[in-house]
Amino acid sequence: MISAEEAKNIIFSTPHELRGEVVPLARAHHRVLYHDVRSNDDIPPFKNSSMDGFAVHSRDTEAASPNSPIKLPIQLEVAAGDATDAKLAPKKAIRILTGAPLPSGADTVIPLELVVEREGSIVVSEAVPKGRNVREQGEDIRSGEVVLRRGTHLRSAHIGVLASIGCSRVEVFHRPTMAILTTGNELLAVDDALSGGKIRNSNAYSLAALAHESGCQPVDLGVAHDNEVELFGKIREGLLHDVLITSGGISAGKYDYVLRVIKTAGVDLKFWKVNIKPGMPFAFGVYEKEGKSLPVFCLPGNPVSTVVTYLEFVQPFIFRLMGRPEQPLPLRLEAILDHEVSKSDGKKHYHRGVLDTAKGELHVHSTGNQSSGVLTSLVKANCLIILPDNKSHFKKGERVVVELLPWF
Repeated sequence: MISAEEAKNIIFSTPHELRGEVVPLARAHHRVLYHDVRSNDDIPPFKNSSMDGFAVHSRDTEAASPNSPIKLPIQLEVAAGDATDAKLAPKKAIRILTGAPLPSGADTVIPLELVVEREGSIVVSEAVPKGRNVREQGEDIRSGEVVLRRGTHLRSAHIGVLASIGCSRVEVFHRPTMAILTTGNELLAVDDALSGGKIRNSNAYSLAALAHESGCQPVDLGVAHDNEVELFGKIREGLLHDVLITSGGISAGKYDYVLRVIKTAGVDLKFWKVNIKPGMPFAFGVYEKEGKSLPVFCLPGNPVSTVVTYLEFVQPFIFRLMGRPEQPLPLRLEAILDHEVSKSDGKKHYHRGVLDTAKGELHVHSTGNQSSGVLTSLVKANCLIILPDNKSHFKKGERVVVELLPWF
């Protein structure tokens, strides 16, 4: 049995990277950039007003005060979208709307609320510094600048930036296909009525949702019953994809055939059993295909174990596979434990917890029953409380490390 850290080192050292593909910008949301993106333009492309007001030259307002206001005649109006060659005359003002280009000769914009408009002129009662309410050309992005780096996970703000620089198509990492195989004679379809000894197949749905959240395309291989021939056929089908995930059938029971079958299918098993709870019978292997290393993750069948091992070991690997940096790994914080916790098995525990700030600082408490079959312990949780393997008792008021769950 190896530690969680040793397991991660083995998994993350597996050489495997995806190809790139070009997609329209409208379909790039939540994809990952394959190359750096540079701008061919200054953004904004011209000086413009950041608000509705009046474009003036700052020196024309220097003498203005409440006791001695100055009057500046309104020369003309410039609106957003106007292509104007208007030039501001000395001691005049030009009405300007937000986003409109700053006329030649103007260097500042007085907001509407700071002037009184009277008989075709504005009355100014205070000096306005140079550059006030003016957006400079290129103040956001300079032509030739790298705007977004390879490995950037494209969210709404990134999509907006790419649109602003005229990037209508973008090269992103190929979205990996993740083959999902659930195993066991006990599994029913989700809409089947429960009967003696049977349970509904929740893992197929949990794993498909996790695959989507990781940026993968889930491929449902269905259920393999506890039969070596059937398992072999399903696993061979799964090895045609970018990643293979199995769930169940990897303990030491009479009908736990998965490890034996994946080795028969040509998978090089790197490890089996990790010193963690939940999820101890987790395994990982590599299938060499056309010069590429295809990762095979064999997850435990208990529902909580399936989700926790996916979050801790599979998802970080997927992020690396797609070129994403360290940032997407679980965010770790310290919190004060609201009750004592004890364990005696010498394993690293991922205890489902609730993090809150009700007492003015971060506190955490258990969701209750921590059985690996109690899937609602994850529904109630917003974090995992990390209890290291080298310690057995954690006191109330002690600081512990927590990992935020990705759906919070």
